[in-house]
Amino acid sequence: MRLFTLTKTESSLFMMDNLRTAANSPVLKIVFVIIILSFVLTGVCGYLIGGSSNHAAKVNGTAISQVQLQQAFQQEKQALQERLGNQFAEIASSEQGIQMLRRQALERLIGVTLLNQYSNQLGLTASDEQIKQDIYNMPIFQTDGHFDSEKYRAILSQHNVNADDLAQEIRQNLINRQLSKMYVTDEFVLPEEIKSYAELLLQQREVKTATISLANYQSKQTVTDKELQDYYNTHQNSFISPEQVQVSYIKLDAASQRENVAVKDEELKSYYEQNIANFTQPAQKHYSMIQLATEKEADSVAKELAGGADFKQLVTEKSTDKFSAANHGALGWMEVTSTPSEIIAANLTKKGQVSGVIKSASNYIIFRLDNIKPEVIKPFQSVKTEIADSLKNEKAINAFYSLQQTASRVAMDDNESLAAAEKVTGIKAVTTDWFSRNNLPEEIRFDKVADSIFNGNLLDKNGPTGINSDVINVDGDRAFVIRVEKYKPEVTQPFDEVKKSVAELVKLNKATKEMEAEGNKLLSALKQGTDAAALAKQCITFGEAKIIKRFDQNDSLAEQIFQMPIPKENTPTYLSSKDSKNNLVIIQLVKVTQGQPTEDELKVFSQRYKMILGDVMMESLMLNLRDKAKVDLGRIE
Repeated sequence: MRLFTLTKTESSLFMMDNLRTAANSPVLKIVFVIIILSFVLTGVCGYLIGGSSNHAAKVNGTAISQVQLQQAFQQEKQALQERLGNQFAEIASSEQGIQMLRRQALERLIGVTLLNQYSNQLGLTASDEQIKQDIYNMPIFQTDGHFDSEKYRAILSQHNVNADDLAQEIRQNLINRQLSKMYVTDEFVLPEEIKSYAELLLQQREVKTATISLANYQSKQTVTDKELQDYYNTHQNSFISPEQVQVSYIKLDAASQRENVAVKDEELKSYYEQNIANFTQPAQKHYSMIQLATEKEADSVAKELAGGADFKQLVTEKSTDKFSAANHGALGWMEVTSTPSEIIAANLTKKGQVSGVIKSASNYIIFRLDNIKPEVIKPFQSVKTEIADSLKNEKAINAFYSLQQTASRVAMDDNESLAAAEKVTGIKAVTTDWFSRNNLPEEIRFDKVADSIFNGNLLDKNGPTGINSDVINVDGDRAFVIRVEKYKPEVTQPFDEVKKSVAELVKLNKATKEMEAEGNKLLSALKQGTDAAALAKQCITFGEAKIIKRFDQNDSLAEQIFQMPIPKENTPTYLSSKDSKNNLVIIQLVKVTQGQPTEDELKVFSQRYKMILGDVMMESLMLNLRDKAKVDLGRIE
């Protein structure tokens, strides 16, 4: 039974519910569309720049390029920055954090590739009509709730996205959605499971709380000079002023180089002609199918078709594949590289041609070739802008690396200052205020920079060595040349300078110990049945009873309250915890009320529960695909 598992994992299940609810919000749907556009843009850039043998990974022979990885990495950074806000700077300044994001981006690309391969093996597809409706339903392309063709074209133009590429990306999304739906809707769940799940999540608990104020204890504390001196002597490492420096640096930025490059029309034309294959849409074929359970049934249908029976009518009446049958058997447009082996084996070459019976796993299938689209070469004018953008980026990167080499050479040749490096780069050096290793100025807040300053050859035991650093690359698109101008060594702050801080710390420690000791006594007395009136004599009283819902976002103690044992025979249970101000809170759990879901709520919970189980199944599928896949990791730049 799943009931036991549900009880133990209720918090995880609800968290997944919350994530799914958030994912269905209109705002996030717009964000998802932007991400889709970014993926398409990745594809455009991919074939414009051209492949590299230095792939990031190969998944069952399918290469993931460095360009794809870099774009996915930028998306990971942007998404994380939107979620964390100002806190993102801490991750971005850490080399470990950046590497984590790169590996996370690569794992996501590997997962997408595996899912695409698996979908193709199953023969899942999406029709042009489905793609059109999906685009029509995207809020980003709508005005007043209706699809706006002008807005659609403007947004695609703004992001340099080709409509065919967007359609192909959406097709794959629809296919993957079909795969997910198979796992979600096919999961069998007993009504009692749903009822227990709903009752558990809708459970409410009645509690009373009594707060023991830390400030009250703190205000009563006194300290002696001996206590302060003893604390200072024991914790001198807490009162160390770290070594500090002032530095000058020149910042080299790849993005700034793009403003200085230009691309001539003849370069664009030459690139187009040399890479014409990258701008060619391969021929496509549109297929439909009828799937039967037995060979006998398939042979019978094949005879009916040979006798002139209507293909679509037979699909509706007899096909066992409900997905394709709902669309008159249509499987959609396919290129040779994405066509399942069963269809290739049918060897259909003419419009309207019907195959014989094809054995596929445990089914028997008859395919029809509905239509053919010939190969199409994109006109030069339609891709001119994308080519120009790609070549500008390439030239900017080359200029960036050339500038680094020049700056490195000059900085090493002239160690007296950064003046020579300023002259050849045309970039003015910046001089900082004093800072320590743990609080670098934001613009140079990178582990590599900190290591170069404090662990490299820019400092020794006597202070600045008077030399310039070599070029320090960070984040792949920025670099710095640095020299240390001034230095303050690490020192222990004198007792007299920190005496006031020491006094506050000693008082806080003494107050915390007294409060916790008093709280433990009270909690023990309450558990032994001491009357609450006796507590009032100590100025400790419980407030009015309040109802706490399981996932009450406004109560910081909700999670702990729902971990408390259920009261037995009207005897409350107790727990102590601390609030956000470190006050001690005694919690009295008076009553537990199981949720009473309505029929409509049960329907909602049923869908959510099935989706959660489907997510678990999908996760298992991904782990299985990953385990069986041949994944060759390349170079993660």
